[in-house]
Amino acid sequence: MRRADPLSVLWIPVFVAILACAPASSARDDAPPEIAEAKNPVVLDAAKQKYFAKQFKANCARCHGASGDGGGDDAAAQPVPPANFRDRARMATRSDGQLYWQILKGGAPRSEMPAFGPGSDKSWGDEKIWGMVAFLRTLTEKK
Repeated sequence: MRRADPLSVLWIPVFVAILACAPASSARDDAPPEIAEAKNPVVLDAAKQKYFAKQFKANCARCHGASGDGGGDDAAAQPVPPANFRDRARMATRSDGQLYWQILKGGAPRSEMPAFGPGSDKSWGDEKIWGMVAFLRTLTEKK
């Protein structure tokens, strides 16, 4: 019977470690194309702007910061740094549909951000999620 080369046996744990560290695919990773390409149907007027500012403060600022810069009081304790919505370069790479999807499903993979979609503890509807996306865009504009 042929014996395994000792060096080849060492590759097994290395391979397992690489797989464990690789980014996991998740429902929260990427929006399906029909969502990623969707246009935001919500336009903020002054009343909606005020409403979503309150929603952001109540639901998001603890991690994302009052100004949306990702530096909230609980940010350092998060396994994944909260998004900085004031970073123009970052926000330019995110479609409204992608932002919608991450709010719906609960942020980036491995983050502790709660989901806000139907069936979640928050259970926001489409219009409210799209409204928050529109509000997040205003944070980028304020920089």
